[in-house]
Amino acid sequence: MPTKPTHRLELDDLDLNIISALSTDADTSHKELAKRYNVSPGTIHFRVLRMKDHGILGESKMKVNLQSIGLKVTAFVGIYLQNGSKHDFVVAKLQRIREVVRVHTLTGQFSLLAEVVCTDREHLRSVLYDQVMQISGVDRTESMISLQEEFTKDIHVPYFA
Repeated sequence: MPTKPTHRLELDDLDLNIISALSTDADTSHKELAKRYNVSPGTIHFRVLRMKDHGILGESKMKVNLQSIGLKVTAFVGIYLQNGSKHDFVVAKLQRIREVVRVHTLTGQFSLLAEVVCTDREHLRSVLYDQVMQISGVDRTESMISLQEEFTKDIHVPYFA
């Protein structure tokens, strides 16, 4: 398996255009991008592979509407650890809980913030009490139930590059 390059890849306008297009629609074909930016499909293919090799582009996947498959409750759970030495152990255990879809390490009052998706409040209660609170190293949790997601925003890549 090839090793990831350690130097920062310098991005030019074509790279930024490719990133912007693919972050808007990951299904855009290399042929379509080539036509849009007046280069060959091979050039697009090479640039995409190079950016993947440098960790700039990751995997692409479809976004699932969780509500439509019965996951109607989203909660953000602040997790207090008994001590910092349990961090990696707790994160590994959280990763095994299917309802936990995202975990961040934080500064501030919580050690971790987990996003948890469930069918209803009883399901959430079960996940918290029967799984999360049973992990050795978890001291306590504080949950916030999302009433509604207002928006998800994609960044405009050239602005940040």
